[in-house]
Amino acid sequence: MELLIPGLILVALMVWASTKIKRSAAKAFDAEHIEGDGFALDKPDGFLNRHYDSSEYLFDAYSKDFGTDTAGNVRAATAIVFSSDESLNEAASLEQSRLMNSDRSEKFELDGAHCIILTGEEEREGHKFNVSEKLLECGGRTIVLKAEVLQETPEDLTRKIEQLLLSFSPR
Repeated sequence: MELLIPGLILVALMVWASTKIKRSAAKAFDAEHIEGDGFALDKPDGFLNRHYDSSEYLFDAYSKDFGTDTAGNVRAATAIVFSSDESLNEAASLEQSRLMNSDRSEKFELDGAHCIILTGEEEREGHKFNVSEKLLECGGRTIVLKAEVLQETPEDLTRKIEQLLLSFSPR
C-alpha cells in the first residue's frame, strides 16, 4: 500500500510529460513565418525546420511525409536556403547545369532584389525529384531557396512548396 500512492503519482507525472512532449512535437510542424540572414519565408504546415548552429544552410526543412513503395524511407519534400558568393546569373547557370529538363525564368525585380526562378528534375538514389529554385541577388550576394519534391508526391504537398517559393523574399 505504501508503494501504491507514489506509483500513481509517478504514472500521472509520466502521462503529463508525455502529453506535453507530443503537443510540443506536433507544434513544430505548424506553419510559421521565418526571417533569416537576408531573407524571409513562410514555412508551410507539415514541415519541420531543423535548427542547429553547425549547418551550412541558412534554412533547412523537411516534410513530415515520406514517399511510397521503394521511396518509403525518403522525405517527400525538402527545402534549403543557402548563400552564394557568385553573381545571380553565375549561380543560376551553375544550378541549372545540375538539373535535367530545366527551365529558367527571365530576371525580374522582387522587393528591390533581382530574382530568377529555375525548375527542373533531379535523380538521386533511383528516385526522381521535381526541383524548384528561387535565386535572389541582394546586398552583394545571392541567396538561393531550393525545394525538392518526390515526383510521386500528392498534389497538396506540391502546392505547399509553391507557397513556400512565393513567400521567399529579401529582407
